[in-house]
Amino acid sequence: MKRILLLASMFIVAITLVACGDTNNNDDTSGDQDTGMENNEDQDNDADENADDNQADNGDTATDNAADNNDNDDMKQKMDELDYTDFELEVDYGKNKEYEAEIEQDNGKVEADLEDELNGDDVNGQEAFDKIYPNVKKLTIDQNTEKADAIQQTLDAFDLDSDYVKFEVEITFKDGTKVEFEDKN
Repeated sequence: MKRILLLASMFIVAITLVACGDTNNNDDTSGDQDTGMENNEDQDNDADENADDNQADNGDTATDNAADNNDNDDMKQKMDELDYTDFELEVDYGKNKEYEAEIEQDNGKVEADLEDELNGDDVNGQEAFDKIYPNVKKLTIDQNTEKADAIQQTLDAFDLDSDYVKFEVEITFKDGTKVEFEDKN
C-alpha cells in the first residue's frame, strides 16, 4: 500500500514538474520515474528550503541592520547635543557592588554599556544608552569644574549614594580635552 502511494505521489510530482517546467519539447521523461527521480526531488526540496532559509536570514539581517542604523542615528543625534564624546563612570561600593556606565562616540558610531550591580542591570547598545544618556545630559561639568563639584553632580545625576569606596569619572570633550576625577573613601 505504501509503495503504491509512493509511486502515485512520484507520478503526480513528475507530471507537475513536466507541466510547470520549461517549454523544452523533449519527450524524454519516461526515465524520470525511477529512484533517481526521488533523489532529484529531495535535492529540489532541500534547495528550496535552503533558499527560503537564506531569504529569511537575509531579511532578518537586513531588518536588524536597519534597526541598528536607526538606533545608532538616534544615539548619534543625541550625543551631538552634548559637549562630550566619551563618558565613563565607575563607582565601587565594595563587596562586588559596582556601577559602571559608558557612552562613547567614535567615528560616527555610538556605543553604550551599563553594568549596574546595585540594581542587577547589565545591558549595552540602545538599551544602555537610553538609561545613561538622560543622566549624562543633566551634567554641567566642563574643563574648569572642581573635583568635589564634578563628583557630586555625577552622583546626583545618576542617583547614586555617596558612601562609595572608589569613584572615577572620565569625560572627553568634543575638542579632545579629557578630564578625570577620582576619589576614594
